[in-house]
Amino acid sequence: MVMPKGSGGAPRTQLSDMSIEGPRLPPLTPAIKHLMIVNAIVFGLNAILLGRLSAPATDGASGFWFAFSWDLGLEGFGLGFLRLVTYQFTHSFTDAWHFFGNMMVLYFMGIIAEARLGYRGTIKLYLIGGICGALLHLVLAAVQGYQNVPLVGASGACYSFLVYAACRYPNALVFNLIPLWALAGVLVFVAFYQTFIGLAGGFVGGVAHSAHLGGAVLGYFAFKKSLFVDWAGHAGQARPSWIAGIVQGFKQKRARRDYENAQAQQRQMDQILAKVKAEGLAALTPAERKFLEQASKHAQK
Repeated sequence: MVMPKGSGGAPRTQLSDMSIEGPRLPPLTPAIKHLMIVNAIVFGLNAILLGRLSAPATDGASGFWFAFSWDLGLEGFGLGFLRLVTYQFTHSFTDAWHFFGNMMVLYFMGIIAEARLGYRGTIKLYLIGGICGALLHLVLAAVQGYQNVPLVGASGACYSFLVYAACRYPNALVFNLIPLWALAGVLVFVAFYQTFIGLAGGFVGGVAHSAHLGGAVLGYFAFKKSLFVDWAGHAGQARPSWIAGIVQGFKQKRARRDYENAQAQQRQMDQILAKVKAEGLAALTPAERKFLEQASKHAQK
């Protein structure tokens, strides 16, 4: 459970009916709720199909229906790259903890992120975080020669939420004990170290740590650069259209240019007035006289 540092958790109070009220879980936010439902549906479907979404079929039929790899991505005249999305909702058939672990991270870290990102921003971070994880995994796997090993799981997306939440509330306590920044730092270091071990010693199978690392990097930059934030839903102001953004940019540049011109003219005026004070009007050049005349007319307007 994640709670603000120093809160100590909600106090355990004895009620009049002798029941005990302890710390409560934070409520599900809409986007995280929907993402978890889709993950649960795909997990159940994979169980019904005996793992054909995530693993090879045992009866000789095709498998890895939702998994992603280089070869699988090239299937169907490129339509196989839709697997960059489907793999994020598909988990190991033989390891339920793969599913439940990712859902715990998505729940606790996702609700922290959604409070800032909004519904659409949260969906974007999940999908793009998973895609970044898959692409980094694909590149590093190709270097090691195992680019065709299928990839499944929401871990890359979950690492995006983990790092995003840690950037937003670094001192929040996990289980009222571990600062969130420390937990995220350890997990990201493990992902980095295991990726390094894979590059140095060769592919060992199991966990795609490079996908975790790719998601973590995206989560960090998403927070630092305020990427994916749904301003209309969560910042109290309308999100401008791209046309309005261009117009606003031109207005800002013009205002900055006008300010700089005004400052330059003021400096020139100060120099001319200082010259008049020291040497008199007769010492002014024709250009300086013209500048004074134009400044005088502008002031009269």
